Amino acid sequence: MYKSKQITTAYLLAGNPGVSPSLLEVLSRSNDPSVRSRVAENTAAPVHTLVRLLKDADSEVRLSLAHNPAAPSWFIEVLAADESADVRLSLAEMHNLSEKLLEFLSRDGNPYVSHRASLTLSRIALDSLRTAAGTVAA
Repeated sequence: MYKSKQITTAYLLAGNPGVSPSLLEVLSRSNDPSVRSRVAENTAAPVHTLVRLLKDADSEVRLSLAHNPAAPSWFIEVLAADESADVRLSLAEMHNLSEKLLEFLSRDGNPYVSHRASLTLSRIALDSLRTAAGTVAA
């Protein structure tokens, strides 16, 4: 119970943007990947901490960086070439990813990743057509 309560507290602190950068650095070294993932998502995490998490052994931690709007934009490019198909598949589902990166993922060696990226590109194109048609009709 005590260990569980410690992890819960660490998890909550790791997601708090008001926590000091030095505490986020400490939390980013937690043995629990869910705590490290929360640090990766935290917009207040120092860039050097996020860079280290980009090399984390846990793919969920690396993927969490894609959901941090304060992370440097080049992180997404690194994640698009991640060794984990799960990371690349999750990126391939993101509609806010650049067309260039979605096209890159549509040529991925993993058929699930490439198919998902192609579907996302198709959906974006269809949404653009619908928006354009709505603008013309209005």
